[in-house]
Amino acid sequence: MSIRDYHDRPEQNASTAFPITLLLLSIGAILAYLAIGGALTESQSEIAVYTPQVADVPTPR
Repeated sequence: MSIRDYHDRPEQNASTAFPITLLLLSIGAILAYLAIGGALTESQSEIAVYTPQVADVPTPR
């Protein structure tokens, strides 16, 4: 066995299928998690967020 046959050349054309598939599966899993979590907490009481009242502020200088 020669050394030339032992070492493979570096990949010249990399495929992007695996990273894109992994990204889309991750996005799908996050969306499913949020949808299931939203459906489970829908029956509970609603949460209200109140913004602070605007105070009388003197005119800017």
